[in-house]
Amino acid sequence: MLLRLADLLSWVSKAIAAVAVAVLAALITYVVFQRFVTHETPHWAEELPRLVLVWAAFIGGVTCSHERTHLLAGLLPFFVRNRRTLDFVERLNQLLIIIGLGVLGYAGWQLAQLTIDQTLPALNVSAGMVYMALPVACAAAVLVHVSQLLAARDAASKDQ
Repeated sequence: MLLRLADLLSWVSKAIAAVAVAVLAALITYVVFQRFVTHETPHWAEELPRLVLVWAAFIGGVTCSHERTHLLAGLLPFFVRNRRTLDFVERLNQLLIIIGLGVLGYAGWQLAQLTIDQTLPALNVSAGMVYMALPVACAAAVLVHVSQLLAARDAASKDQ
């Protein structure tokens, strides 16, 4: 069930990130057109694209975690040939990622709470909305990594 939830979270985050990138492209195109053709810059020209970019980047990271497409060196298999050692390092890596995401998500939550009463001047929305992307994405990524950790554990126990 957790694997299905991770698949769903990845699919939803990919869809949200794709829409956000399309919106970002449209916003930037509009702002550039306004700035250089009509010589009038919209009052939201910096804040709205930044808000969309932050959410797209953090939410898109959930899919990268699920599909394991984050940049990594991948040198360990060249030095360590023992499958059990590699599996142990993989599980340890997943555990450390989960802990790191938990700490990062908690810090993002605290920052969002601190800025929830502040408003962005051009958009008149809470500044906490920008920072809320971090705990939301971290929570989703933790679920993805927990499912990967459990899948690796199940695979290791079947091999024995």
